[in-house]
Amino acid sequence: MSITSPLAVTSLHIYPVKSCTGVALTESLVGRMGLRYDRQWAFVDDTGMFVAQRDSRGLGVPVRTLCLIGTVIDERLLTLTAPGIAPLHVPATGVAGPSVPVRVWDSRTSGVDQGADAAAWATEVLSRERPGRYRLVRMADATHRRSKIGDGELAYGDAYPFLVISEESLADLNQRMPAPLPMNRFRPNVVIAGGTPYVEDTLDRCRIGTVDLFGATLCIRCPIPTTDQRTGERGKEPLRTLATYRKQPDGVVFGRNFNHAGTGVMRVGDPVVVASE
Repeated sequence: MSITSPLAVTSLHIYPVKSCTGVALTESLVGRMGLRYDRQWAFVDDTGMFVAQRDSRGLGVPVRTLCLIGTVIDERLLTLTAPGIAPLHVPATGVAGPSVPVRVWDSRTSGVDQGADAAAWATEVLSRERPGRYRLVRMADATHRRSKIGDGELAYGDAYPFLVISEESLADLNQRMPAPLPMNRFRPNVVIAGGTPYVEDTLDRCRIGTVDLFGATLCIRCPIPTTDQRTGERGKEPLRTLATYRKQPDGVVFGRNFNHAGTGVMRVGDPVVVASE
């Protein structure tokens, strides 16, 4: 049974290349891996280890300034921009190429190499912070990568296809902070509003558009929220403040991860229909 809820979607976000700048949308197709194009591409090193704004337990290649790589995507092209270099254009449907192994944290999957031009661009840009050889890969549409817990599927996201945060949660955090922070520090897919702070923690099952979302884990926050996504500079907030009231044994939490079932379209303004037993 579903119940009437005042909650509604206020923004949608995809991050076509893992750890790079996001794209705000008014609507998005939702497929088997979540929002269309979300984390469909990733940078990897010669071993297939993924590149991100941080590492953990020796996994991941940390390049904090990935946040300075801009992304624009439409039905035809993915365009990447970075200071001091011409943009890189890649077909939105992907470049045909060899399949290579890819590792995302403890998950071993694969990707389609996006070619020599993309590799040269990636190597030049990423080597400014961390010298090495890098390639751009795209997850093939037929690939199956399961979520960390549950029955979800996703592309190169960390562990789940959706991260949901409410505007009220950010407002509650910001009123505790020495200076407010924007939502982009937390890189959500779906932002909702109309409830109490941290209402997303309680949404065990809900529907947006034609897509059912199933609450998984609360999102344990890594150092990425301490990185200014406009400059790449890193500080101590908001983790220091979150630790005073949102600390759990595994770390501080903010936002909730979700798996999904069904496909269709999500739109800004869609109601969040909450399921109840």
